[in-house]
Amino acid sequence: MQILIVQAQPDAASFSAAVEAAFTKGAEAAGHSVDAVNLPNDGFSPGFGQADLDHYHGKAPVPDDVRDHQVRVDAADALVLVFPVYWWSFPAVLKGWIDRVFIGGWAFRFEEGKVVGTMRDIPVYLLGVGGGGNDGYTKHGYYTAFDTQVTTGIFKFCGIQRIHAHLLLDVESGAEYRDAHLETVEELGRSIA
Repeated sequence: MQILIVQAQPDAASFSAAVEAAFTKGAEAAGHSVDAVNLPNDGFSPGFGQADLDHYHGKAPVPDDVRDHQVRVDAADALVLVFPVYWWSFPAVLKGWIDRVFIGGWAFRFEEGKVVGTMRDIPVYLLGVGGGGNDGYTKHGYYTAFDTQVTTGIFKFCGIQRIHAHLLLDVESGAEYRDAHLETVEELGRSIA
């Protein structure tokens, strides 16, 4: 399989980078190939600008940088998003990537007044890294909010049903948590199908 990993953390020494490396190690051990993009380090602009608006209004083609990322997603048999949880959401660069890349005419279309998702139903793995713990996430309804906003509001909206969300929590609480998460993620990469 061809796996596209989209990383939203620029720091090569971060736990998010370790998560990407562990997933890649498992996937490559299983014989898969990995295409990785680091949005901040590769200079992806997350701002929905004039070129995006011109395309939206039918006045211009899809911007080249957006089309390049759509081609990479189209070539993938699985999509993996690796991101730190910032303010209980994606970092701006990843949200901007979705805003700019998952656009009408490519990710969805309107048909008789209804939205129809048009993306291939490939497996999507969401690997969110959080410093907080399960108790806080549960107490404040984060799992439900994440499912509503991301799983349903983005991927199911676009026609993808096979979404595997993994929030890797307590990463600030000690090496035993981080080590366990890395083992889990490497196994995910190895078992991807």
